[in-house]
Amino acid sequence: MTRWTLWARPRKAVAFLLTVELLTVAGAVWASLNQSITRRELIIFGAIVTIAVVTAEVGRRVERMRRRLAETPHINLTSVWTVPTALLTTPSLMVATAMILYGHLWLRSWYRINAARPYRLMFSGTTVVISCLAARAVADLAPAEGPLADVNVTGLLWLLLVIVTYTVVNSVLIAAALALDEDDRSLTRLVGTWQDNNVEFATLCIGALTAVLMAWRPWLVALVLLPLYVLHRSVLVRQLEHAATTDGKTGLLNATSWQALATNELARAKRHGTALCVLMVDLDHFKWVNERYGHQAGDQVLRAVADTMREVVRDYDLCGRFGGEEFVILMPETDLTRGTELAGRICAQIRNLPIAETTDGAPFDGLALSASIGVAAYPDAGEDLEEIMLAADNAMFAAKDAGRDQVRAVMPSRAPERRSPSAAE
Repeated sequence: MTRWTLWARPRKAVAFLLTVELLTVAGAVWASLNQSITRRELIIFGAIVTIAVVTAEVGRRVERMRRRLAETPHINLTSVWTVPTALLTTPSLMVATAMILYGHLWLRSWYRINAARPYRLMFSGTTVVISCLAARAVADLAPAEGPLADVNVTGLLWLLLVIVTYTVVNSVLIAAALALDEDDRSLTRLVGTWQDNNVEFATLCIGALTAVLMAWRPWLVALVLLPLYVLHRSVLVRQLEHAATTDGKTGLLNATSWQALATNELARAKRHGTALCVLMVDLDHFKWVNERYGHQAGDQVLRAVADTMREVVRDYDLCGRFGGEEFVILMPETDLTRGTELAGRICAQIRNLPIAETTDGAPFDGLALSASIGVAAYPDAGEDLEEIMLAADNAMFAAKDAGRDQVRAVMPSRAPERRSPSAAE
């Protein structure tokens, strides 16, 4: 028990997780008291669990790969089965369904995956149980015999309210746990991306549809199996595309994808006769950071710098990492003056970047970050992407020669000659 990674987490996070789990157990027991289980409910429970396990086995390899690639809170498809169990059976059978499905996920899909920790699995199952209990409580408030009694507008609205209740409760619990457990409290980390939440909504809608079919014509549930499998694979394809185009350490575009997108942006600028600006950003003395604090701390600094740049630029600007401590930014419809101004803001924010300690808790004593930035604009600095990047690169070396921690722009009439890369060392 003392070897569990749970005990290495912050005390507030451990207290929160254990409190939620204990309250869930108590709530599930209380909700199950004095509730008899009918033969029909047992049949529904058995059918749902059987179909769910078979479906999970079919998509096991997809789920393993998705779990390995997940960078935000991982969204599995168990709610397709836990939601109808919650709406059509008793709380005790719903809890049993969640335990069986998450136990199967752990044994068959998540076992020996580094990101899948037992305490996280238990908490995920706990949030599902609480969310299902909340959803069932809302469904019980519906008029007549509940949202599944009749297929009409009122029933649809109540089902939508059930889905929203499940989503809100689940998201709040997971976000609170992550906020207490991790230093990264960005909105994307706490609640996932918009695409992640779309997957969750789609899964819950399929779950609600499954509940309707189970209550109306159970054999029609077979119609949701193929869409569910396709949804599972399509999410994996999106994750693979993301992994192939982004830098694993910073989340920025990698060099290959940045150049492909930048080439398209330059072609668009030529067609429309608009300006375009390229920034080459190189961290000063970054080798010293790695040597003094270690490469893990260096990766932490790179992520912080990447987040800082994303805060300054627009959503449609292209931020990429070219390897090591060098970054590149392309800003469409931006002239040299505006690009230089934004480069100055990036330079200032990197200089004042607050990083108190490493992820291991060691202090960053004496850490003073700075960056040298070169700016070049189309069409003055060149007609193709290579020329513009070369001009910006030369300006960046000029900034280093001038003392580092500053911005240098390529003026139209006097682009600097190519400098030796040794100046960046």
